[in-house]
Amino acid sequence: MRLTVQISPLPLLLCIAMSGMAQTDNVAAGAWTQVDRSDPLHQTSFKEFTLTGKFLVAPRQSNLAAPILVLHCQPGPHRVGKSQTNGYFVEGWIATGAVLDSAKPRAWDSAKLASTLNDLVSVEYRLDDKKLQSEWWPKSTDHSGVFLDDVRLDNLLYGHLLWHKEGTGPQITRIMLGVPEYLAVQIQMEFDLPDSTEVANACGVILHKR
Repeated sequence: MRLTVQISPLPLLLCIAMSGMAQTDNVAAGAWTQVDRSDPLHQTSFKEFTLTGKFLVAPRQSNLAAPILVLHCQPGPHRVGKSQTNGYFVEGWIATGAVLDSAKPRAWDSAKLASTLNDLVSVEYRLDDKKLQSEWWPKSTDHSGVFLDDVRLDNLLYGHLLWHKEGTGPQITRIMLGVPEYLAVQIQMEFDLPDSTEVANACGVILHKR
């Protein structure tokens, strides 16, 4: 797994996203929006990219009309061996606005494992109608969303778990994803991805020759 740089600790997912949600709710699904953000305490800046999706199976109860994919990335040259990226990934998440169900530990699991499972959510997803993938992703502290890391972002944008080499293969154009809602059925959502080259570059997904 690649090393990422965290700009600042962000404990509550909905609190983080709240400042951008008003404008995001008015943006049509399938269009990336971009906002410049600053972190005065740590004297850094970054870009916030947001993509609004749609619910295929809506939550029983949610404070969002549609799911939102949020990425925080910092553009700029970032050396990777003999190559480089044009940015790096800071953090990202998918917000549903509903209460998600944690993994359920078994009676014989150790206390440590049970504690770890309580922080994870079962995620199923399909990229461009290819095979169904199943993983455990960290959930937000308010239980309403799941967090991404740089490797998961690589997979969601280009369908593989490593940096995407410049000029090789097309990007993913559709993400279908399911997460369990607490005391309800699985929430299913879809994100239609437009050209995401700018986002992928700013987030350090594309590997360039130096």
